[in-house]
Amino acid sequence: MQKLNTQERTKPGLILVVSAFFLVAAFIELSYGSLHLGLGFLALTCLIFYLGFKGKRVRREAGVSRFQIALGALIILAVIAYNLYKNSEIQTLDSMVLLLGFSLIISNIRRFADVGRFALYFSVIFLIFYINLFLIPEKLEIDLPYYYGHYFVTLPVVAVMQNLGYNISIPAMRIIEVCGIEYTTLKIDLACFGWYSLLLIVSMVIAYSETIERIERRRLILILVMLALASYLANLLRVAILVYLAYFYGLETMMTIHSHLGWILFAILLLPIAFYMIGEKK
Repeated sequence: MQKLNTQERTKPGLILVVSAFFLVAAFIELSYGSLHLGLGFLALTCLIFYLGFKGKRVRREAGVSRFQIALGALIILAVIAYNLYKNSEIQTLDSMVLLLGFSLIISNIRRFADVGRFALYFSVIFLIFYINLFLIPEKLEIDLPYYYGHYFVTLPVVAVMQNLGYNISIPAMRIIEVCGIEYTTLKIDLACFGWYSLLLIVSMVIAYSETIERIERRRLILILVMLALASYLANLLRVAILVYLAYFYGLETMMTIHSHLGWILFAILLLPIAFYMIGEKK
């Protein structure tokens, strides 16, 4: 068997790391920041992914399924009709269901079949995680993701800052009371906890391994662990910095930086991971 050089061995992991960054950045900007910047990051995600794995073929069965095309169109129309009826904005769940619908359609178009097949797996895996880790616990009145955010993000941040002398407290779950330059009550949501970012990253990597190029299990776990750790640390730092800004500069300044801080920190933490993957020996 021919021995692969370092560049060939590390390319999948490196491209996945870079793609994960732009995907998370796109999600954060589209949800809380600039629409144009979010769309730009999303376009870069698709471009890097396409160029990085150009020439590889998705493991798929031949043929066109009219049922899948019809089902995809029905899903798209159902999501749009529901949001129009409820007069609500497109949320994370809606976005992934829409992606599922589009994926069912374009996976049956020869030119876009590779992208469609990957996006299909990606959206399905994300929805499985989302349903099992958020919707089902919510119906059972178990705030699973909020417990994670409270005990693994909010409590550590507040404990450290209190030990440093900051006058902050946690009056209730997801709430940080800041008594600095002005009294501020911060409500920490799922995006600040890094919940959605983590699901996006895991879903993307697993979908790639299942549809485009099988990643050896040990290496797949390593990539997932490093990306998850980077996401966690980025959001831990994000919450700490936002509290610091609210404490010394007020709510308005904090909100100005809030939208962009998450992906900037994620990028900073991803850099050493990327360098590690470039030099990693198999």
